[in-house]
Amino acid sequence: LVFDAELDTVRERLGSVKGVNYDTAMWSSAINTRNNVTTDAGAGFEQTLTGLTLGIDSRFSREETSTIRGLFFGYSHSDIGFDRGGKGNVDSYTLGAYAGWEHQNGAYVDGVVKVDRFANTIHCKMSNGATAFGDYNSNGAGAHVESGFRWVDGLWSVRPYLAFTGFTTDGQDYTLSNGMRADVGNT
Repeated sequence: LVFDAELDTVRERLGSVKGVNYDTAMWSSAINTRNNVTTDAGAGFEQTLTGLTLGIDSRFSREETSTIRGLFFGYSHSDIGFDRGGKGNVDSYTLGAYAGWEHQNGAYVDGVVKVDRFANTIHCKMSNGATAFGDYNSNGAGAHVESGFRWVDGLWSVRPYLAFTGFTTDGQDYTLSNGMRADVGNT
Protein backbone atom coordinates (compact mmCIF):
# COMPACT_ATOMS: atom_id res chain seq x y z
CA LEU A 1 0.00 0.00 0.00
CA VAL A 2 2.88 2.38 0.76
CA PHE A 3 4.58 1.70 -2.57
CA ASP A 4 1.34 2.25 -4.51
CA ALA A 5 0.47 5.52 -2.73
CA GLU A 6 3.93 6.92 -3.45
CA LEU A 7 3.82 5.65 -7.05
CA ASP A 8 0.46 7.36 -7.63
CA THR A 9 2.03 10.79 -7.07
CA VAL A 10 4.43 10.20 -9.98
CA ARG A 11 1.71 8.71 -12.20
CA GLU A 12 -0.41 11.79 -11.52
CA ARG A 13 2.52 14.01 -12.51
CA LEU A 14 3.03 12.15 -15.78
CA GLY A 15 -0.70 12.37 -16.54
CA SER A 16 -0.98 16.06 -15.69
CA VAL A 17 1.71 17.22 -18.12
CA LYS A 18 0.50 15.35 -21.20
CA GLY A 19 -0.01 17.88 -23.98
CA VAL A 20 1.54 20.69 -21.91
CA ASN A 21 4.53 22.60 -23.30
CA TYR A 22 7.34 23.48 -20.86
CA ASP A 23 11.10 23.02 -20.57
CA THR A 24 12.02 22.12 -16.98
CA ALA A 25 9.85 22.19 -13.87
CA MET A 26 9.94 21.29 -10.19
CA TRP A 27 6.82 19.80 -8.64
CA SER A 28 5.48 18.44 -5.37
CA SER A 29 2.57 16.23 -4.40
CA ALA A 30 1.11 15.48 -0.97
CA ILE A 31 -0.12 12.02 0.02
CA ASN A 32 -3.02 11.55 2.43
CA THR A 33 -4.78 8.18 2.27
CA ARG A 34 -6.66 5.89 4.59
CA ASN A 35 -6.96 2.13 3.99
CA ASN A 36 -9.13 -0.40 5.78
CA VAL A 37 -8.03 -3.98 5.12
CA THR A 38 -10.12 -6.94 6.30
CA THR A 39 -9.35 -10.65 6.14
CA ASP A 40 -11.33 -13.81 6.83
CA ALA A 41 -8.71 -14.73 9.46
CA GLY A 42 -9.34 -11.52 11.43
CA ALA A 43 -5.89 -10.09 10.73
CA GLY A 44 -7.21 -6.82 9.33
CA PHE A 45 -5.83 -3.38 9.93
CA GLU A 46 -6.46 0.31 9.34
CA GLN A 47 -3.69 2.44 7.83
CA THR A 48 -3.39 6.23 7.67
CA LEU A 49 -0.62 7.31 5.31
CA THR A 50 0.69 10.85 4.83
CA GLY A 51 3.70 12.03 2.88
CA LEU A 52 5.27 14.29 0.32
CA THR A 53 6.93 13.65 -3.05
CA LEU A 54 9.22 16.22 -4.70
CA GLY A 55 10.44 15.99 -8.27
CA ILE A 56 12.06 17.72 -11.19
CA ASP A 57 11.58 16.94 -14.86
CA SER A 58 12.34 18.19 -18.35
CA ARG A 59 10.25 17.96 -21.49
CA PHE A 60 11.76 17.56 -24.95
CA SER A 61 9.48 18.18 -27.93
CA ARG A 62 9.92 17.12 -31.53
CA GLU A 63 7.65 17.61 -34.52
CA GLU A 64 5.01 14.99 -33.62
CA THR A 65 6.26 13.56 -30.31
CA SER A 66 7.55 14.65 -26.95
CA THR A 67 9.36 12.96 -24.08
CA ILE A 68 9.60 13.76 -20.40
CA ARG A 69 12.35 12.61 -18.04
CA GLY A 70 12.49 13.20 -14.33
CA LEU A 71 13.76 12.32 -10.89
CA PHE A 72 11.87 12.30 -7.58
CA PHE A 73 12.30 11.61 -3.91
CA GLY A 74 9.85 11.43 -1.08
CA TYR A 75 8.96 10.55 2.47
CA SER A 76 5.81 9.01 3.89
CA HIS A 77 4.62 7.93 7.33
CA SER A 78 1.98 5.30 8.01
CA ASP A 79 0.15 4.75 11.29
CA ILE A 80 -1.35 1.26 11.47
CA GLY A 81 -3.94 -0.08 13.91
CA PHE A 82 -4.44 -3.87 13.97
CA ASP A 83 -7.91 -5.39 14.42
CA ARG A 84 -6.62 -7.84 17.03
CA GLY A 85 -5.02 -5.05 19.06
CA GLY A 86 -1.70 -3.34 18.75
CA LYS A 87 -0.32 -0.75 16.44
CA GLY A 88 2.62 -0.03 14.21
CA ASN A 89 4.10 2.49 11.87
CA VAL A 90 6.18 2.60 8.71
CA ASP A 91 8.47 5.43 7.66
CA SER A 92 9.32 5.21 3.96
CA TYR A 93 12.09 7.05 2.13
CA THR A 94 11.85 6.76 -1.66
CA LEU A 95 14.01 7.71 -4.64
CA GLY A 96 13.20 7.13 -8.29
CA ALA A 97 13.21 8.11 -11.93
CA TYR A 98 10.52 8.30 -14.59
CA ALA A 99 10.14 8.83 -18.30
CA GLY A 100 7.24 9.31 -20.67
CA TRP A 101 6.72 9.45 -24.42
CA GLU A 102 3.64 10.78 -26.19
CA HIS A 103 2.57 11.27 -29.78
CA GLN A 104 0.40 14.20 -30.83
CA ASN A 105 -2.34 11.68 -31.78
CA GLY A 106 -2.70 10.81 -28.05
CA ALA A 107 -0.73 7.55 -27.82
CA TYR A 108 1.66 7.39 -24.86
CA VAL A 109 4.01 5.15 -22.86
CA ASP A 110 5.14 5.98 -19.30
CA GLY A 111 7.61 4.22 -17.02
CA VAL A 112 8.63 4.63 -13.37
CA VAL A 113 11.34 2.89 -11.32
CA LYS A 114 11.82 3.47 -7.61
CA VAL A 115 13.58 2.16 -4.53
CA ASP A 116 12.38 2.46 -0.93
CA ARG A 117 13.85 2.17 2.55
CA PHE A 118 11.23 1.20 5.13
CA ALA A 119 11.65 1.68 8.89
CA ASN A 120 9.00 -0.50 10.59
CA THR A 121 7.90 -0.43 14.23
CA ILE A 122 5.33 -2.71 15.84
CA HIS A 123 3.63 -2.74 19.26
CA CYS A 124 1.47 -5.84 19.51
CA LYS A 125 -0.88 -7.52 21.90
CA MET A 126 -0.27 -11.24 22.45
CA SER A 127 -3.06 -13.81 22.83
CA ASN A 128 -2.41 -13.93 26.61
CA GLY A 129 -2.93 -10.14 26.88
CA ALA A 130 0.76 -9.26 27.26
CA THR A 131 2.33 -6.66 24.99
CA ALA A 132 5.54 -6.74 22.99
CA PHE A 133 7.32 -4.45 20.58
CA GLY A 134 9.95 -4.61 17.88
CA ASP A 135 11.37 -2.82 14.89
CA TYR A 136 13.21 -3.62 11.69
CA ASN A 137 14.29 -2.03 8.42
CA SER A 138 13.66 -3.34 4.93
CA ASN A 139 14.38 -2.30 1.37
CA GLY A 140 12.03 -2.36 -1.59
CA ALA A 141 12.23 -1.83 -5.32
CA GLY A 142 9.60 -1.63 -8.01
CA ALA A 143 8.69 -0.53 -11.49
CA HIS A 144 5.58 0.57 -13.34
CA VAL A 145 4.95 0.64 -17.11
CA GLU A 146 1.80 2.14 -18.62
CA SER A 147 0.67 2.52 -22.22
CA GLY A 148 -2.52 4.08 -23.45
CA PHE A 149 -4.31 6.64 -25.54
CA ARG A 150 -5.49 10.10 -24.51
CA TRP A 151 -8.51 11.66 -26.24
CA VAL A 152 -9.22 15.32 -25.50
CA ASP A 153 -12.30 17.19 -26.69
CA GLY A 154 -12.73 20.64 -25.23
CA LEU A 155 -13.26 20.39 -21.48
CA TRP A 156 -13.25 16.59 -21.18
CA SER A 157 -10.77 13.82 -21.82
CA VAL A 158 -10.71 10.02 -21.77
CA ARG A 159 -7.54 7.99 -21.17
CA PRO A 160 -7.85 4.19 -21.46
CA TYR A 161 -4.59 2.41 -20.61
CA LEU A 162 -2.93 -0.91 -19.81
CA ALA A 163 -0.42 -0.99 -16.95
CA PHE A 164 1.93 -3.42 -15.24
CA THR A 165 3.43 -2.85 -11.79
CA GLY A 166 5.97 -4.99 -9.95
CA PHE A 167 7.34 -4.61 -6.43
CA THR A 168 9.56 -6.64 -4.11
CA THR A 169 11.03 -6.24 -0.62
CA ASP A 170 13.80 -8.10 1.11
CA GLY A 171 12.77 -10.47 3.87
CA GLN A 172 13.66 -9.64 7.45
CA ASP A 173 13.79 -11.66 10.65
CA TYR A 174 13.31 -9.73 13.86
CA THR A 175 12.75 -10.46 17.52
CA LEU A 176 10.03 -8.86 19.63
CA SER A 177 10.79 -7.60 23.13
CA ASN A 178 9.28 -10.78 24.63
CA GLY A 179 11.69 -13.03 22.68
CA MET A 180 9.19 -14.08 19.99
CA ARG A 181 10.82 -14.25 16.55
CA ALA A 182 9.10 -13.09 13.39
CA ASP A 183 9.98 -13.67 9.73
CA VAL A 184 8.48 -11.03 7.46
CA GLY A 185 9.52 -12.83 4.26
CA ASN A 186 9.81 -11.47 0.74
CA THR A 187 6.92 -10.04 -1.25
